[in-house]
Amino acid sequence: MKIMKIDWYKHYAQKTGLVLDKRAFENNLKTDKPYIQLLKKYLKPNAKILECGCGLARTVLSMAHYGFRVVAIDHNKNILNVAKQSAKNLGFSRKIKFIHMNFFDIDKEFKPHLFDCITHQGVVEHYTETEIKKNLKKQLEIAPTLIFSVPLKTEFNEKKYFADYIYRNLWTQEFWLNDVLKSFNVVETKVIRQRSDNLLIVMKDS
Repeated sequence: MKIMKIDWYKHYAQKTGLVLDKRAFENNLKTDKPYIQLLKKYLKPNAKILECGCGLARTVLSMAHYGFRVVAIDHNKNILNVAKQSAKNLGFSRKIKFIHMNFFDIDKEFKPHLFDCITHQGVVEHYTETEIKKNLKKQLEIAPTLIFSVPLKTEFNEKKYFADYIYRNLWTQEFWLNDVLKSFNVVETKVIRQRSDNLLIVMKDS
């Protein structure tokens, strides 16, 4: 599996502030509310979660705030350093473990069912359909539950939110469910607008 050839540090630096302050954290809590509700529905309060591709740690901090034990991984060292700084500033350093690694290698680094759940938001759509399927299968070996989100093909996403040249697959909800995830055990989905129009997905191992 390949690593995304995208300089996410440069990308985020051009769009917004990198290190999160209290105000940004509180806004993220509101944005992540539907996602956190799914986590609470399917996981125990102190569940152990692996966040694949943590980015600026916006969702990671929300999960830690609600008591989940989080291990956050990302392949970009600069982004990971920013995430660590945000966690430190907001008092979450001891509640989150950050690891520099490629999330395609999780099966090499972690034992089967080591985590209660694997999460990620806005990550897998940057890969091909074949790569997505292969990686999701790997994830289900590490955790019995996957809760993640992907952006959808909507006018808002195409014309307004994703006004950049980064490679991503903006597919319809029907294509995600009837093609990409057809062979998986999808137990719940929900379409919402967070920052972008997203499809929230809950999957279980068979």
